[in-house]
Amino acid sequence: MKLNKIAIALLAVAAAPLSANAGVTISPLLLGYHYSEGADDEQRELFDVNGDDNGIYKENGLYTGAALGVELTPSTQFQVEYGVANNDGVIDGSDVEFDVEQETISGNFLIGTEEFTGYTDNALKPYVLVGAGRSKIEVENQEAYNGVAAGEELVESTDTIGNLGLGAMYRINDALSLRGEARAIHNFDQDWWEGMALAGLEVVLGGHLAPTVAVPPMEEPEVVETPVVIVDEVEEDMDSDGDGVPDSIDQCPNTPMNQVVDARGCPVTVDVTDELKMELRVFFDNDKSVIKSQYQPEIAKVAEKMREYPNSTARIEGHASKTGPSASYNQRLSEARAMAVKSMLTNEFGVAPNRLSTVGYGYDRPIAPNDTEEGRAMNRRVYAIITGDKTMTVNQTKDMVIQ
Repeated sequence: MKLNKIAIALLAVAAAPLSANAGVTISPLLLGYHYSEGADDEQRELFDVNGDDNGIYKENGLYTGAALGVELTPSTQFQVEYGVANNDGVIDGSDVEFDVEQETISGNFLIGTEEFTGYTDNALKPYVLVGAGRSKIEVENQEAYNGVAAGEELVESTDTIGNLGLGAMYRINDALSLRGEARAIHNFDQDWWEGMALAGLEVVLGGHLAPTVAVPPMEEPEVVETPVVIVDEVEEDMDSDGDGVPDSIDQCPNTPMNQVVDARGCPVTVDVTDELKMELRVFFDNDKSVIKSQYQPEIAKVAEKMREYPNSTARIEGHASKTGPSASYNQRLSEARAMAVKSMLTNEFGVAPNRLSTVGYGYDRPIAPNDTEEGRAMNRRVYAIITGDKTMTVNQTKDMVIQ
């Protein structure tokens, strides 16, 4: 059928440039129950085949479909969905049966509630669906009726429809989700309502888009004042370890010469903040977002440092060379490269996703000219900055500068 050919063409054209990028979703099989009996009077009028108002009732039936989408934000996506509902039809006062096939193609926005309430780590992601499309209904005889041969088409109707629904995704992992949905469908041309309940599996290529994680401000280390030790000179009392406290009252003898002590002759401890600042550079092949094996040890070093500094965070920037079909394509490619590094840190080395933020700059920030192969190779990159700190308690020495 014509609508079927259009649907296949749209899915194929959309899949080709997006398949390598993060945030591309595929629902390979959607199964549902299509409810249509609530509009019997209107449907009977539409399918009246002999002019005596004894028209055909279209019964409820099974719906099968597939969808291809792209994430616009971490909780919102746009999908193109194609599906077919195969129903039976019966005529008033007759045992004659008919095949009724309803073929639909629609574009739908899936708007997650976290877009308004804030992002969470919950696996359950509710959403609202709003969309529109086209519906084609065909009625064929299963047996000869009213002068029409068996298998011959009785009536065909192509109409505009609108979709409104509520659903939820359950994320099994960053690449796989279960989907359930209840949907109301309005036929604008025939002015009737239909309903549908469906479920399916959704696969995301390259990982979901991630919300930007704000880096917490650095805190000033606490300043510890060194107490002043006043020792009365006793001519007969010795100071064997030379810490300024006579042996007679020194509770910590043999203190190293360079250490600061208190009035008892014991070491003074201070908190010292050790800051982390680390960089990571990963280069990619042309039009690719796959991390080459030579960079995996460098990413492993970043993960080791982030475990050593538990409050550290990383900002991961993706870049592309000025090649490809369009600026938007290079933008998505740069985002996919940043997401590839984040996914390796999360999935292979156990770094928490909320400690990693990603951003793609397309080809807007080159570090080398794009008119040579060497320059383009330098621009196909990911650059990450890792920052953090940790506090340690140590014995204060006299040459230590306390800020």
